[in-house]
Amino acid sequence: MLKMGYDYYCIDESLIYHLLIFARDHKLQLSHFQKHDHQFYFYLPVYQRYYFKKWTYPYHYIKTEGLLKYIFLLSRQHLNFIGVLFFFISLFMSSYLIFDIQIDGTLPQVNQSIKETLEKENITFLKPLQSYEHLNDLLLQLKDLYKDQIEYMNIYQTGSVFHVEYTKRKQDHIKKEDYRNLYASQDGMIQSLDVKSGNIMVKKNDYVKKGDLLVENTIISTQNKTKIIPVEGHVYAYTFHQYEASVKDLKQDQGDVFYQLLLKIRSQIPAGAHIDKENVLQMTRNRSKITLKMHYTLIEDIAVKGEKNEENLKTRNMHDG
Repeated sequence: MLKMGYDYYCIDESLIYHLLIFARDHKLQLSHFQKHDHQFYFYLPVYQRYYFKKWTYPYHYIKTEGLLKYIFLLSRQHLNFIGVLFFFISLFMSSYLIFDIQIDGTLPQVNQSIKETLEKENITFLKPLQSYEHLNDLLLQLKDLYKDQIEYMNIYQTGSVFHVEYTKRKQDHIKKEDYRNLYASQDGMIQSLDVKSGNIMVKKNDYVKKGDLLVENTIISTQNKTKIIPVEGHVYAYTFHQYEASVKDLKQDQGDVFYQLLLKIRSQIPAGAHIDKENVLQMTRNRSKITLKMHYTLIEDIAVKGEKNEENLKTRNMHDG
């Protein structure tokens, strides 16, 4: 008989959106919604009390009603039925449609361009929420489009809101003729070189470590004299990384969970990096979460300038000597 009763609760009106999303995700049967002052009142089957206690926002338990009393209360006012109907309509819409698009970035032209790209992809107000598989494809597309302007990018959906976030790529304000050497920003194997000026110290397929000298600013002339020259160019290398991401185990479809985790992992990859190889290491499940581990071979420009790199190189050479 316990399953035949209903708990009566109230929450602050500011929390109604969060409640709807929580009810959707946990399949709670909320009903008989009423609003008084700044509070929303509703009923919930007693057997779902355990799941509702997982909600992290404040709420107030009022009482528990038997089933017959609840039915009488629900049928007493025709407006109550309309309220319940509108509640389920809004719950359905928030589960499947986009209500808002938020682009979080500091470049107005990029923001406008992203908005236009989303419109071409039919991602607009009241259009269906996107699958994680499509979000993965879209993330790679946007990263490639704006790789010269952004450092990192992430796209995701929370409830009925579609989010795009990015950080602006840092620009080096340097003079036209820069005489600083190029050093490796991380370990990797040289994939290709695009050097306009400078003395190249590495070749394709060389393995370099972080801090190694890649392009030098000095050459020996035919008169056996040392000459200082500007350094300009890019050095691309295969770099090797492991990433992982986790989500709560809500017994979702395994294919959907995989793409959800893959999206989280791909958002960690720098926008300027090209994915050469992408391999699954493992996907594990414990009592409360699912974790995906991936191994990536990326192609990145590892060349960086700066006096700090020269100092680090000298320190390492002294240590090796």
